Amino acid sequence: MRAIVSSLLGRICDRFVAAWAAKCVYKVRGNLMKVFKAAACAAALGCAGSAASAATYDFKAYANSSENNPEQGFLSFDTSSVFEGPSLTVTASKDGKEAYVYMDRNNAGIGVCGELLGEADGTNTCDPASDDGINIPLTEILTFTANTAIEIESIWINSNHDTRDIKETVWEIYGVTYDADDFDTDSVSGTGDIRIDLNIKLLAGEFFNVDGVKGPNSYVSALSVSAVPVPAAGLLLLGGLGGLAAMKRRKKA
Repeated sequence: MRAIVSSLLGRICDRFVAAWAAKCVYKVRGNLMKVFKAAACAAALGCAGSAASAATYDFKAYANSSENNPEQGFLSFDTSSVFEGPSLTVTASKDGKEAYVYMDRNNAGIGVCGELLGEADGTNTCDPASDDGINIPLTEILTFTANTAIEIESIWINSNHDTRDIKETVWEIYGVTYDADDFDTDSVSGTGDIRIDLNIKLLAGEFFNVDGVKGPNSYVSALSVSAVPVPAAGLLLLGGLGGLAAMKRRKKA
Protein backbone atom coordinates (compact mmCIF):
# COMPACT_ATOMS: atom_id res chain seq x y z
CA MET A 1 0.00 0.00 0.00
CA ARG A 2 2.83 2.36 0.97
CA ALA A 3 4.51 1.72 -2.39
CA ILE A 4 1.29 2.57 -4.28
CA VAL A 5 0.85 5.83 -2.37
CA SER A 6 4.51 6.75 -2.92
CA SER A 7 4.22 6.10 -6.66
CA LEU A 8 1.02 8.18 -6.89
CA LEU A 9 2.57 11.09 -5.00
CA GLY A 10 5.64 10.88 -7.27
CA ARG A 11 3.51 11.16 -10.40
CA ILE A 12 1.56 14.11 -8.97
CA CYS A 13 4.82 15.83 -8.04
CA ASP A 14 6.31 15.24 -11.51
CA ARG A 15 3.23 16.69 -13.19
CA PHE A 16 3.29 19.72 -10.88
CA VAL A 17 6.97 20.35 -11.56
CA ALA A 18 6.44 19.98 -15.33
CA ALA A 19 3.50 22.39 -15.28
CA TRP A 20 5.45 24.91 -13.18
CA ALA A 21 8.46 24.68 -15.51
CA ALA A 22 6.28 25.19 -18.58
CA LYS A 23 4.71 28.25 -16.97
CA CYS A 24 8.14 29.68 -16.17
CA VAL A 25 9.36 29.07 -19.72
CA TYR A 26 6.24 30.79 -21.08
CA LYS A 27 6.88 33.82 -18.87
CA VAL A 28 10.55 33.97 -19.83
CA ARG A 29 9.65 33.69 -23.51
CA GLY A 30 7.10 36.46 -23.09
CA ASN A 31 9.65 38.72 -21.43
CA LEU A 32 12.22 37.95 -24.12
CA MET A 33 9.71 38.80 -26.82
CA LYS A 34 9.09 42.14 -25.11
CA VAL A 35 12.82 42.78 -25.03
CA PHE A 36 13.26 41.86 -28.70
CA LYS A 37 10.33 44.05 -29.70
CA ALA A 38 11.77 46.98 -27.76
CA ALA A 39 15.18 46.37 -29.34
CA ALA A 40 13.71 46.33 -32.84
CA CYS A 41 11.87 49.57 -32.10
CA ALA A 42 15.05 51.19 -30.81
CA ALA A 43 16.94 50.05 -33.90
CA ALA A 44 14.28 51.55 -36.15
CA LEU A 45 14.41 54.83 -34.24
CA GLY A 46 18.21 54.81 -34.47
CA CYS A 47 18.07 54.35 -38.24
CA ALA A 48 15.55 57.16 -38.57
CA GLY A 49 17.77 59.44 -36.49
CA SER A 50 20.76 58.64 -38.68
CA ALA A 51 18.89 59.47 -41.88
CA ALA A 52 17.64 62.72 -40.39
CA SER A 53 21.19 63.84 -39.50
CA ALA A 54 22.64 63.40 -42.99
CA ALA A 55 24.23 66.63 -44.20
CA THR A 56 26.40 68.12 -46.95
CA TYR A 57 29.02 70.65 -45.89
CA ASP A 58 29.55 73.04 -48.80
CA PHE A 59 32.95 74.57 -48.06
CA LYS A 60 33.04 76.30 -51.44
CA ALA A 61 29.78 78.15 -50.78
CA TYR A 62 30.99 79.19 -47.31
CA ALA A 63 34.34 80.37 -48.72
CA ASN A 64 32.45 82.50 -51.26
CA SER A 65 30.11 83.97 -48.64
CA SER A 66 30.31 87.38 -46.97
CA GLU A 67 31.35 85.63 -43.73
CA ASN A 68 34.66 84.81 -45.44
CA ASN A 69 35.44 88.25 -46.81
CA PRO A 70 38.34 88.82 -46.47
CA GLU A 71 39.52 85.22 -46.71
CA GLN A 72 40.44 83.41 -43.52
CA GLY A 73 42.90 80.81 -42.31
CA PHE A 74 42.46 78.59 -39.23
CA LEU A 75 44.81 76.40 -37.24
CA SER A 76 41.73 74.21 -36.78
CA PHE A 77 38.25 74.54 -38.24
CA ASP A 78 35.23 72.95 -36.53
CA THR A 79 32.46 72.29 -39.03
CA SER A 80 29.83 72.87 -36.31
CA SER A 81 30.83 76.55 -36.28
CA VAL A 82 29.20 76.89 -39.71
CA PHE A 83 27.21 73.76 -40.55
CA GLU A 84 24.52 71.76 -38.77
CA GLY A 85 25.15 68.03 -38.46
CA PRO A 86 27.74 65.61 -37.06
CA SER A 87 30.92 67.59 -36.60
CA LEU A 88 34.51 67.23 -37.76
CA THR A 89 37.61 69.21 -36.91
CA VAL A 90 39.76 70.10 -39.92
CA THR A 91 43.50 70.69 -39.55
CA ALA A 92 46.33 71.09 -42.07
CA SER A 93 50.01 70.31 -42.44
CA LYS A 94 52.71 71.30 -44.90
CA ASP A 95 55.93 69.30 -45.22
CA GLY A 96 55.15 67.65 -41.88
CA LYS A 97 54.66 70.96 -40.06
CA GLU A 98 51.49 72.59 -38.75
CA ALA A 99 49.79 74.79 -41.35
CA TYR A 100 46.51 76.66 -41.79
CA VAL A 101 43.17 75.42 -43.07
CA TYR A 102 42.44 78.10 -45.66
CA MET A 103 39.03 79.17 -46.98
CA ASP A 104 39.69 80.41 -50.51
CA ARG A 105 37.09 82.40 -52.42
CA ASN A 106 36.21 82.49 -56.14
CA ASN A 107 34.81 79.00 -56.74
CA ALA A 108 37.49 77.23 -54.64
CA GLY A 109 36.96 75.90 -51.07
CA ILE A 110 39.35 74.53 -48.45
CA GLY A 111 43.07 74.57 -49.13
CA VAL A 112 46.32 74.64 -47.14
CA CYS A 113 48.34 77.77 -46.31
CA GLY A 114 51.80 77.76 -44.80
CA GLU A 115 51.82 81.34 -43.48
CA LEU A 116 49.33 84.16 -42.96
CA LEU A 117 49.89 87.89 -43.32
CA GLY A 118 48.52 88.44 -39.84
CA GLU A 119 49.60 91.71 -38.30
CA ALA A 120 51.20 92.89 -41.54
CA ASP A 121 47.85 94.15 -42.84
CA GLY A 122 45.41 93.32 -40.03
CA THR A 123 44.01 90.20 -41.76
CA ASN A 124 44.80 86.50 -41.76
CA THR A 125 44.93 86.06 -45.51
CA CYS A 126 47.50 83.70 -47.01
CA ASP A 127 51.04 84.87 -47.76
CA PRO A 128 51.75 84.46 -50.61
CA ALA A 129 48.26 84.36 -52.08
CA SER A 130 49.29 81.57 -54.46
CA ASP A 131 49.93 79.23 -51.50
CA ASP A 132 46.28 78.71 -50.61
CA GLY A 133 45.35 75.42 -52.25
CA ILE A 134 46.48 71.83 -51.76
CA ASN A 135 49.76 72.19 -53.62
CA ILE A 136 50.33 68.63 -54.74
CA PRO A 137 54.04 68.90 -55.66
CA LEU A 138 54.49 69.72 -51.96
CA THR A 139 53.38 67.56 -49.03
CA GLU A 140 50.22 69.48 -48.10
CA ILE A 141 47.58 67.47 -46.29
CA LEU A 142 44.13 68.18 -44.87
CA THR A 143 43.11 66.05 -41.87
CA PHE A 144 39.46 65.54 -40.91
CA THR A 145 38.94 64.27 -37.34
CA ALA A 146 35.53 63.00 -36.20
CA ASN A 147 34.08 64.62 -33.08
CA THR A 148 31.35 61.97 -32.96
CA ALA A 149 30.63 58.67 -34.69
CA ILE A 150 30.22 59.61 -38.34
CA GLU A 151 30.15 58.24 -41.88
CA ILE A 152 31.92 60.19 -44.62
CA GLU A 153 29.83 59.41 -47.67
CA SER A 154 31.44 61.53 -50.42
CA ILE A 155 34.00 64.27 -51.00
CA TRP A 156 34.04 66.92 -53.76
CA ILE A 157 37.33 68.37 -55.05
CA ASN A 158 38.18 71.01 -57.68
CA SER A 159 41.22 72.59 -59.35
CA ASN A 160 39.46 75.78 -60.39
CA HIS A 161 42.51 77.99 -59.70
CA ASP A 162 44.79 75.86 -61.86
CA THR A 163 44.79 75.54 -65.64
CA ARG A 164 45.02 71.75 -65.47
CA ASP A 165 42.03 69.41 -65.30
CA ILE A 166 40.99 68.10 -61.88
CA LYS A 167 40.70 64.65 -63.48
CA GLU A 168 44.49 64.58 -63.76
CA THR A 169 44.76 64.33 -59.98
CA VAL A 170 45.44 61.21 -57.92
CA TRP A 171 44.44 61.15 -54.25
CA GLU A 172 45.23 59.04 -51.24
CA ILE A 173 42.36 59.10 -48.73
CA TYR A 174 42.16 56.83 -45.69
CA GLY A 175 44.79 54.52 -47.17
CA VAL A 176 43.01 54.13 -50.52
CA THR A 177 44.27 55.59 -53.82
CA TYR A 178 41.69 57.26 -56.09
CA ASP A 179 42.21 58.33 -59.71
CA ALA A 180 40.11 59.35 -62.71
CA ASP A 181 38.40 55.94 -62.81
CA ASP A 182 36.89 56.72 -59.39
CA PHE A 183 35.72 60.27 -60.18
CA ASP A 184 32.19 61.42 -61.00
CA THR A 185 31.69 64.88 -62.53
CA ASP A 186 29.43 66.61 -60.02
CA SER A 187 29.24 69.89 -58.06
CA VAL A 188 27.37 70.80 -54.89
CA SER A 189 27.69 74.48 -55.81
CA GLY A 190 29.62 76.39 -58.44
CA THR A 191 31.38 74.39 -61.14
CA GLY A 192 34.43 72.28 -61.93
CA ASP A 193 34.22 69.55 -59.29
CA ILE A 194 34.65 65.82 -59.16
CA ARG A 195 32.98 63.63 -56.52
CA ILE A 196 34.63 60.63 -54.88
CA ASP A 197 32.38 58.24 -52.96
CA LEU A 198 34.21 57.14 -49.81
CA ASN A 199 31.81 55.49 -47.33
CA ILE A 200 34.28 55.80 -44.46
CA LYS A 201 32.94 55.12 -40.95
CA LEU A 202 34.79 56.84 -38.10
CA LEU A 203 34.40 56.77 -34.33
CA ALA A 204 34.96 59.94 -32.30
CA GLY A 205 38.68 60.77 -32.39
CA GLU A 206 39.40 58.83 -35.58
CA PHE A 207 40.48 60.71 -38.71
CA PHE A 208 41.25 60.53 -42.41
CA ASN A 209 43.72 62.50 -44.51
CA VAL A 210 43.20 64.07 -47.93
CA ASP A 211 46.60 63.81 -49.58
CA GLY A 212 47.24 64.72 -53.23
CA VAL A 213 49.63 62.28 -54.94
CA LYS A 214 49.88 64.07 -58.29
CA GLY A 215 48.08 66.57 -60.50
CA PRO A 216 47.07 70.24 -60.33
CA ASN A 217 46.72 72.34 -57.18
CA SER A 218 43.29 71.65 -55.74
CA TYR A 219 40.65 72.46 -53.09
CA VAL A 220 38.15 70.42 -51.11
CA SER A 221 34.75 71.76 -52.19
CA ALA A 222 32.37 69.78 -49.98
CA LEU A 223 31.75 66.71 -47.82
CA SER A 224 28.62 64.59 -47.49
CA VAL A 225 28.29 63.05 -44.01
CA SER A 226 25.82 61.26 -41.78
CA ALA A 227 25.74 60.30 -38.12
CA VAL A 228 26.36 56.70 -37.13
CA PRO A 229 23.68 55.86 -34.50
CA VAL A 230 24.65 54.47 -31.09
CA PRO A 231 23.70 50.76 -31.08
CA ALA A 232 20.79 51.41 -28.74
CA ALA A 233 19.01 48.21 -29.70
CA GLY A 234 21.95 46.06 -28.65
CA LEU A 235 22.31 47.91 -25.36
CA LEU A 236 18.61 47.55 -24.68
CA LEU A 237 18.72 43.83 -25.41
CA LEU A 238 21.64 43.31 -23.04
CA GLY A 239 19.82 45.33 -20.38
CA GLY A 240 16.70 43.21 -20.80
CA LEU A 241 18.62 39.96 -20.51
CA GLY A 242 20.34 41.30 -17.41
CA GLY A 243 16.94 42.09 -15.93
CA LEU A 244 15.73 38.54 -16.56
CA ALA A 245 18.84 37.16 -14.84
CA ALA A 246 18.17 39.39 -11.84
CA MET A 247 14.56 38.16 -11.68
CA LYS A 248 15.78 34.56 -11.71
CA ARG A 249 18.22 35.26 -8.86
CA ARG A 250 15.45 36.87 -6.79
CA LYS A 251 13.21 33.83 -7.30
CA LYS A 252 15.98 31.49 -6.13
CA ALA A 253 16.53 33.64 -3.04
